Amino acid sequence: MLKKLLALMADGEFHSGEVLAADLGVSRAAVWKALQPLVDEGFPLQRVRGRGYRIPRGAALLDEGVIQAALPAECAERWRWHLFDRADSTNTRAHHLISLEGPRPLICLAEQQSSGRGRRGRAWSSPYAQNIYLTLVEPFTGGAQALEGLSLVVGLVLVETLAEAGFNDCQLKWPNDVLYRNRKLAGILIEIGGDLTADCVAIIGVGINVHMRNAGDEINQPWTSLAQHAGQGDLNRNHLIAIFLSRLHLALERFRVEGFIPFRSAWEAHDAWLGCAVQVQSGERVLAGTEQGVDANGGLRLQVDQDIVVLNGGELSLRLQSTS
Repeated sequence: MLKKLLALMADGEFHSGEVLAADLGVSRAAVWKALQPLVDEGFPLQRVRGRGYRIPRGAALLDEGVIQAALPAECAERWRWHLFDRADSTNTRAHHLISLEGPRPLICLAEQQSSGRGRRGRAWSSPYAQNIYLTLVEPFTGGAQALEGLSLVVGLVLVETLAEAGFNDCQLKWPNDVLYRNRKLAGILIEIGGDLTADCVAIIGVGINVHMRNAGDEINQPWTSLAQHAGQGDLNRNHLIAIFLSRLHLALERFRVEGFIPFRSAWEAHDAWLGCAVQVQSGERVLAGTEQGVDANGGLRLQVDQDIVVLNGGELSLRLQSTS
């Protein structure tokens, strides 16, 4: 009943409990009983006496069937699907599934993560049914070297997905963040399993802030969400996931053959800090210079005095000099 309730309320307007109950053929008490667990989990539902209930426009529970129906057949059938109400993290679940089923293509989705994480072990805020927590598993040949630039390709696909959904002006921060007005909107965490010199598997984790408006003290950097810049953009997580997976499937097929090179110019067109004074920190070492885009393998090009230094991912942290 909960999915039907949210579908009736997806326009973001107030709906009276009496009308909702009549539409579903249940009592008003049953309506509240269905909605209360969402409220207990921190879901942004408003309840106003005399007006009824309101949820954010486009809010809906994840629905594997809805996502698959919006995908080309070859995409929907390629991956084994796993949808969790709660998970420690979708990347962790993916690792476990690989250990059980082998390195096969699969999708992990969750309504909530108890231990969501980003690069360098940072926590990723994961409230219930508000954001996208997704992991895609894809086997690759050629070892870790064949995956150079993959996180940048995923970020580019994500920015293009958001533009298609009505959210323009999103930008990329090397190597794996999506920004809106210099605030973090989404992040990517890629882990590698298997033989790092031959057949391996990429565990591609993606987190997107969609409906989240309050993260308390969980996030220690400027952040934002799609709901805070909605306009006419599509806020339905099922739709966003379908667009993203459709685009990513095509991008990965090209990446397998051609690597990062054909994506380079498009990535730089969305580079938030191209030409800016930045600093790169690796442990205690800090290197300052001017960001000059990326090379053919996705490495960061940093101009230091008269030289160009190329830096690769791992434990590097990139920041604007003015906000360090």
